[in-house]
Amino acid sequence: MIRRNIAVLAGAWLLSSCGTVGFYSQAVVGQLQVMSRTRPIDEVIRTTDRAALRERMELTKRLLDFADQELLMPSGGAYERYAQLDREHLVWVLHAAPELSMEPKKWWYPVVGRQAYRGYFREDLAKKEAARLEAEGYEVWSGGVDAFSTLGWFKDPVLDTFAGYEEVDYAETLFHELTHRKYYISGKTDENEALAEAVAREAVRRWFRHTGRPELAAKYDHRLAKIAQAREAIVSTATRLEGIYGSDRSDAEKRAAKQAEIARLKKRLIALRTRWGRGLKSWIEEPINNARLNSFTTYEERVPHFTRMIEEADGDFEVFWERLEEK
Repeated sequence: MIRRNIAVLAGAWLLSSCGTVGFYSQAVVGQLQVMSRTRPIDEVIRTTDRAALRERMELTKRLLDFADQELLMPSGGAYERYAQLDREHLVWVLHAAPELSMEPKKWWYPVVGRQAYRGYFREDLAKKEAARLEAEGYEVWSGGVDAFSTLGWFKDPVLDTFAGYEEVDYAETLFHELTHRKYYISGKTDENEALAEAVAREAVRRWFRHTGRPELAAKYDHRLAKIAQAREAIVSTATRLEGIYGSDRSDAEKRAAKQAEIARLKKRLIALRTRWGRGLKSWIEEPINNARLNSFTTYEERVPHFTRMIEEADGDFEVFWERLEEK
């Protein structure tokens, strides 16, 4: 298994140019470190003296069975092992975009094609790349990510970076990553991420009902309603900015209009937080730029489209996956 993993990663490294050797080198080292620390979750259940970890591994087995039986998303061996990394995040991800364009910078990767983000297993390397991009005139947004799918190249493990999530977030994370293993289109970042979000959210609803907790399903629906409100505000801002950047205004006029739109967005988000009583802290208190807007729309803009597809299939995932393949 380890030899195959090295071969896959080495192949990616050989395909890279001199300018990206450092990136692929850290990816090879980071991925192998993760895989070298895994143990079967059944072994963890038998040997751990941490009740919370044992409960989470047992929950994992039930979630994987549910995904297989109810959503037709077999794990293929993923999330049947556990790794203790003892770090805050798995990777640090960068998004970048020009100052006056909503077109995200994209990077090419072997197998998966062009993606609108770059991930580093080391935070210092992510910061170094962010500084380089900013020096080139890009706006940058970065953040820690606790899980990702290797799309079947590896049997992805449960990690301590997300194993401690609340059940709702943990289940959503597993269902999201399993969706990537089920269906993935090379180079289509927005479509892949929105699909995974839509499927994961429907899966969580069904999980709570399946386990006899309709009150949690209702609470989760309330949470998704809030996300929809924030999505409308953020996506509409990105859409208006796209129109501004594509107009015949001068760059100075575009910059002024951009700042007015961002100020308008923050005002809308403050109103939402006031109505909800909490939430949206980082969006309100931290800077917003094109890269950050793209990081959100990548995951959220097309979620309603895939949610409608699930509804149009009457919630039958066999029909849903078939229609998706026919697109």
